[in-house]
Amino acid sequence: MKTNKIQSMMVEHLMKHGHIQLMLPDNVMLEIGITQEGQSGKFIKKNDYCWVMASRNDRTVCLDSFNLGLRFADDNTFLILEDTFINQDGDNVRRLDVV
Repeated sequence: MKTNKIQSMMVEHLMKHGHIQLMLPDNVMLEIGITQEGQSGKFIKKNDYCWVMASRNDRTVCLDSFNLGLRFADDNTFLILEDTFINQDGDNVRRLDVV
């Protein structure tokens, strides 16, 4: 029941304020929002849209209804690994890792 209460409180906060930021252990910042840029350039709350960002130091992953994005420092020591495989359901899956 605690999970349902936390979820309910978070959704209520999102509906009222448009976004929420949570500082998690190990300096991970989790941001969740339901705002989208309108035609006038101002952000408006949308009931049928959601975005999520998780950041730590100079690395960020973003997910919304349209995109999946990675941001990281332009550092030549990072390796970018790309792979394709078939999952347990028989679907083709692409995987991208930045190490």
